[in-house]
Amino acid sequence: MWYTDGSRIEQGAGAGIYGVRPETKIPLSLGRFATVFQAEVAAIQGCAREIIGQGAARQSIAIYSDSQAALKAIGSMQVCSRLVWDCVKALQELGSRNKLTLAWVPGHKGHKGNEEADSLAREGAGRALIGPEPFCGIAKTHVRASIDEWMDDKSREWWRNLPQQRQAKMFIKERSARLTDDLLGQNRKAIRIIVGLLTEHCRLNKHMSLMGLAEEATCRFCSEEEETAVHVLCQCEGLARLRFLILGEENPSASSYTKAPLSRLWSLIQRTQLDRVL
Repeated sequence: MWYTDGSRIEQGAGAGIYGVRPETKIPLSLGRFATVFQAEVAAIQGCAREIIGQGAARQSIAIYSDSQAALKAIGSMQVCSRLVWDCVKALQELGSRNKLTLAWVPGHKGHKGNEEADSLAREGAGRALIGPEPFCGIAKTHVRASIDEWMDDKSREWWRNLPQQRQAKMFIKERSARLTDDLLGQNRKAIRIIVGLLTEHCRLNKHMSLMGLAEEATCRFCSEEEETAVHVLCQCEGLARLRFLILGEENPSASSYTKAPLSRLWSLIQRTQLDRVL
């Protein structure tokens, strides 16, 4: 009897092969890009190749796996993966000389062979792959995830290194797909006002005075400080109670506005009637 398992940890993926008699323990490293499914299939293929290499003939051989997805893919009439096809060919070669049984075993249920294979798979996942990467074809899901991660890293780096934009960076710390979708879900008027307020390119008194279009830069709500977006949204004592009613905080941080639904910011804008001014 033979048991196989696949594993994936932060360092990478691995496959484990355990033979009962004679006792055989094989941990395999599959590198950083293989998925758990690919590791499960690679473990079954590696097991078949190991048995063939031992010269097995005219024997009753059983290979157990706890991956129903891998077993279903191997038994499918349509194969779309090179790794699965190579596994099928290895099993066919082994089965042509022996009575071969490929079966499912419940994972993590105390089966000694399965637990041994699981331990070997985790050991393999922690090792470095010997040879070029990737070990096998990269899954589309992994490609998309890697591209998204790369885009996030690059956008954060670009935003961090972008000169000026001090005001906008206080409210928007990094690229956010949720924030983008939330903003684009507003009407055109709301989008114009929200973007203008977050970047302070709007008709607040401080900005208008800098452009020579207003005599006073003083806040219209408290008449104490200069009327900037940060002051109005985070600091103005005249709006403290209103901010508490809408946001649950009297003095929220600038970034809290973009972390919360923009409907709250828009509600504050409307309640202060700034939508008639900005």
